[in-house]
Amino acid sequence: MERRDNASVIAFVYGGYLMRYVYLIIVVPFYGRILGVAEYGRVLASMSLMNVIWMLVSYGFTFVGMREVAKAHSAKECNAIYSLHVSARLMLAVIGGSIGLIATMCSPTLSERPLIGVLGTLLGIVSAMNLGWLFQGRQRFRTPIMIEVFGFAVSLVLVLSLVRKPEDSVWVLASLLVAGVASSIISYGITTSQLGLPRLKVEGVMPLIRSSTMLFCYSSGSVVLTASSTYLLTLLSTPAQVGYFGAAERFATIALSLMGPASQVFVPTISRQLAHGDKEGAHATTRRGAALLLGYGLLVFCGAMTLSPFLLPLILGAEFEPAARILQCFAWMFPFVAFNEFVAFYVFVPRKKDRLLAFAGLASGLANLAAALILAPRFGAMGMAMARVFGEATLAVILLVIMVRLELIGLVPGARRAAGMLGLAWGVRAQTSAAKDK
Repeated sequence: MERRDNASVIAFVYGGYLMRYVYLIIVVPFYGRILGVAEYGRVLASMSLMNVIWMLVSYGFTFVGMREVAKAHSAKECNAIYSLHVSARLMLAVIGGSIGLIATMCSPTLSERPLIGVLGTLLGIVSAMNLGWLFQGRQRFRTPIMIEVFGFAVSLVLVLSLVRKPEDSVWVLASLLVAGVASSIISYGITTSQLGLPRLKVEGVMPLIRSSTMLFCYSSGSVVLTASSTYLLTLLSTPAQVGYFGAAERFATIALSLMGPASQVFVPTISRQLAHGDKEGAHATTRRGAALLLGYGLLVFCGAMTLSPFLLPLILGAEFEPAARILQCFAWMFPFVAFNEFVAFYVFVPRKKDRLLAFAGLASGLANLAAALILAPRFGAMGMAMARVFGEATLAVILLVIMVRLELIGLVPGARRAAGMLGLAWGVRAQTSAAKDK
């Protein structure tokens, strides 16, 4: 994909994501003011559980599938990959559903209204079955965005119609589940018309799981623990602290999710370029992605530090004022997350450095969990936020060291100049080319 095509597609994808933020601008203040701190915290805890189930059922398949589909040459090959991934997700959905039910009953916050936890679990399974990875791998970037916008419209109509008082919090999850199922019906219908019905099978599922394990280990360490932070806080602190933390994390997630559209374009593009032997093109695309992500991370950091005290009470109501300080703490992790996203998905995934990602993710995940267990019981929501920052900073240091050792540091804008100045200290040759791919 040429640079102009990249820009055109990214512009369209971000246009689609703009609709997501229009949706959130409507529903987030609505939830905060209608549900209140405690019930909104319960909803956010359920959505945190949903994210965990989503990641468990998708088990690292997303980027493996995207990478393989990007290399496929025929509809028959795509159908084989499609069939295998659907089969694997259905098998793991049974395990994910069981874990979700157990987690619901173990949480004091969710066990008071277990239906919210059950709906969150089902929503996680439905989300894991989505076919966005397949459309992106086939360079059909516009299709999943249009389907997602449709889902937003359905859930928005249902939420505004059904949620009237704090006791209606269960309808938030029910509305999202209905929208998710409707979107899945459309995406599977489109895929079936293009590639044929998926041929469900057991054969090949275990090799797929093994090949995806390294990416899953990375996600379980660096992503599952962060996605489950609100749920984990229900085990360690009070419902009010869960509400404050969940509200701040919601805004942090909104800001960080803007990194997603670019990865939907850059990851399959870089994978395809490397598969075709175009290393120089892959390096150039990677550097453009780095400049975009790192610049955005610094911009969001500045915005969160300055605007949080004004925007959160204005949007959610005065009772959420403590959440502003928590969001300012979250702001320190934004540059680290931007760097980690770039290294993991723009550098390592297209170059099949899955084992290194697994090591980095597990190590930082253990650091994150240890910090959370120490800080959250003492400092509540602020302690959990500090643990998140510590975990992302730890991951950034590990990934940076690995990039230097692999002589891939030249893919970071400005790194070659810095490496030339500090070459002896870092053990990097000043004349190192942009990168070295094995």
